[in-house]
Amino acid sequence: MPNTYQHILAPVDSSAAAQAAFNEAVNIAQRHQANLTALYIVDDSAYHAPALDPVLHELLDAEAAHAEADMADRRQFVQTTTVTHFKTEVAYGNPKRLIEAYAKQHAEVDLIVLGATGKDSPNRVAVGSTTSYVVDHAPCNVIVIR
Repeated sequence: MPNTYQHILAPVDSSAAAQAAFNEAVNIAQRHQANLTALYIVDDSAYHAPALDPVLHELLDAEAAHAEADMADRRQFVQTTTVTHFKTEVAYGNPKRLIEAYAKQHAEVDLIVLGATGKDSPNRVAVGSTTSYVVDHAPCNVIVIR
């Protein structure tokens, strides 16, 4: 484990676990004077049913608008902290694969902080499938927040 982290990736969604993990990522970024990236991934896998395209397209647009609003709230919150380098990104696809790919494509990311479960995980699950996958495949340290 490095003495200081330089760039923290915080994958988020609209779950309480993601918010707790984001708050912890902000705290770590402040302590380490690290860059912080919040990555909101819209899981678009449920939106591929040709017969329902018009309806699903509207739902996907609504989810995308929610993601953008969520990230605006996070930007506003981070402005009240001592984090000086913060960016947000919204991506579409399979969350676990995109988190892994993002960390691998951005070699400067040396820590991922994420919630134990996401918005689609039942509360009884100790660690969600996305979190488990990221822990197993990430090219850097991962901290899981409950």
